[in-house]
Amino acid sequence: MAPWIAALVILTPIAVGGYYAYSFYQSKYHPADFTGAGYGSVMVEVNSGDTATSLAPELLNNGVIASDRAFVLAAEHSTNTQGLVPGTFRMHKHMQATLAYAMLVNPANVVEFTARIPEGLRATDIIARLAAADPHISPSAYQQALKNLSALGLPPYAHGKPEGYLYPDTYQIQPNASALSVLQQMVQSFNLEAGAVNLTQNAHPDQVIIVASLVQAEGGSVSDYPKIARVIYNRLAQGMRLQLDSTVLYGLNTYGILARGTQLQSDSPYNTYKFKGLPPGPIDSPGAAAIQAALNPAAGNWLYFVTVDPKTKLTKFTSSYTQFLEFEQELRHNTTTGR
Repeated sequence: MAPWIAALVILTPIAVGGYYAYSFYQSKYHPADFTGAGYGSVMVEVNSGDTATSLAPELLNNGVIASDRAFVLAAEHSTNTQGLVPGTFRMHKHMQATLAYAMLVNPANVVEFTARIPEGLRATDIIARLAAADPHISPSAYQQALKNLSALGLPPYAHGKPEGYLYPDTYQIQPNASALSVLQQMVQSFNLEAGAVNLTQNAHPDQVIIVASLVQAEGGSVSDYPKIARVIYNRLAQGMRLQLDSTVLYGLNTYGILARGTQLQSDSPYNTYKFKGLPPGPIDSPGAAAIQAALNPAAGNWLYFVTVDPKTKLTKFTSSYTQFLEFEQELRHNTTTGR
C-alpha cells in the first residue's frame, strides 16, 4: 500500500491544482453566460464614467448577466469604441452578455419620457402635462415640489411665485428624475432665456413677465404680440384699466374667451376690469415671442384690440372706443355662430 499512498500524496495536490487552474481558465476565458435576449424588465442606471468593470456587479445583482467576467469580455470584444452611454435603460433578466453590452452602448436605448409644454399654460396645466408624460411622477409630487420655493431656483424678481417662470419647451424626463428636478430644469430654461434677452437690464423684469403672460394669453397671431404689448403699455400710461378677460378668468381659476356677468364683478386682484394697473403676477408661462414683445412693443397709439375671430386668430386694433365696441360685437357674433 505504501507506493499507492505515496502516489496519492503526490497526485492529490497536482489534481487539486489542476482543477483550480482549469476553473481559473474557464472563468477567465469561458465564464458563465446566459443565452438569448432574456425576459422580464429591469431598470439599469448608467452613470457618466461607468465602465464594464464598474457596472458589471450591479448587472449581476439584478440578474441581468450570469457573471461579471462575461460582461467584461463582451466589452473587450465589442467593436464599439465609445463605451457605455450614460442614462437609464430598460433591460431584461438572464441576458447574454454581448447583447446586454450592445444595448448599453446604443443611445437609442436610453429610456426617456417626452413632455411638450406649449406657451401660455398655467402652472396647474403644466403639472398635468408633466404627470401625463411620465407616469412615475404623480401630480401631487409636482404640487409638493412647487412649494419648495428655495430649491426651485426662481429669479429674485419672481417674488417666490413659480407661475410664469416654468419655461415652455419640450423636455426629456429621465425615469429616475424627481418632480423637483423636472421643475428645476424648467426654471433653469427660463433663466437661460432671461439671460439671452438681457431681462435683468430692464428696471422692472417682473412687470415684463407679467405683460408677456398677458400678451401670450390675449394674443392671436405671433405677429400681433408687439401690438398687444403696446396697447397694454398705452393703457397703463393713461391710467386706464386693462379690462382683460384673461386675467379675470385666471383669478377665478376658470377658462374661456369672454368674462361675463358676475365674473366681471369678482373681487379677485386679477380682475383688471375693477382694479387699475397690472395684475399681481403672471397668469401663464409666456414663450420667447411674448417676452420679446413685452420688451420691444410696437409703435402705435392703439388703446383697444379684439381677436374678432378666435378660429383664424384675426385681431383688430384701434384707438377709438366706438370702433372697439364694433369689434366686440363682431367677436360675439363669431362666437355665437360657431365660426
